[in-house]
Amino acid sequence: METVTVKMERRQLQLLKDIARTRGCSKAAVIRDLVERHLTGKKRPSLHEQAKDLCGSISGPRDLSTRKLTGYGRD
Repeated sequence: METVTVKMERRQLQLLKDIARTRGCSKAAVIRDLVERHLTGKKRPSLHEQAKDLCGSISGPRDLSTRKLTGYGRD
């Protein structure tokens, strides 16, 4: 492995330390993981991708903003 030096602001460094402590790994391991995920395009699936099998499984209007709310906001 090669060594890279990075200048960070104090708040960034503290965040890095906190994440490393939470994960139980080194700061370098956190940075390597972040670089790998960001630069290789490995993104977390979107909410739609995770729940697309549920799309269309309920009845009702396609756009809930068109739903009639009778008596809403009246005393």
